[in-house]
Amino acid sequence: MARGRDKHQAHRAAVAALGRSLSRRARSACEVCGDSGRLDVVEVQGNPEPEPEEAWAILACSRCQEAMEGRWEAGELHFLQTAVWSDVRPAQLVAVRLARKVAESGVTWARDLLEGLYLDEETEALL
Repeated sequence: MARGRDKHQAHRAAVAALGRSLSRRARSACEVCGDSGRLDVVEVQGNPEPEPEEAWAILACSRCQEAMEGRWEAGELHFLQTAVWSDVRPAQLVAVRLARKVAESGVTWARDLLEGLYLDEETEALL
């Protein structure tokens, strides 16, 4: 049991170590909505590698983290209309995944957003 805990703690430490490079990439702003303030490193689901890496992590504010966990209000997520076009692939993946959840709940602007969205095959496969 201790081995699993140690492995988990080592993984969390590796994710946290990405903070400095992610902060430079994000210019100290949430990579999904653009807000500044308290930001945390969040590992984006789908990383095929066991070790965390910059290509699969983002800096996110508490609002975006809550949205990723399923706690959101559709009226607070209009920033997704810009975020789905992000050049930062993990931020784009998070934004598209959130937009899909919002659209599934019947929100018209999210459905319209997804209808007009073009993603390359590689990105689409990661969703």
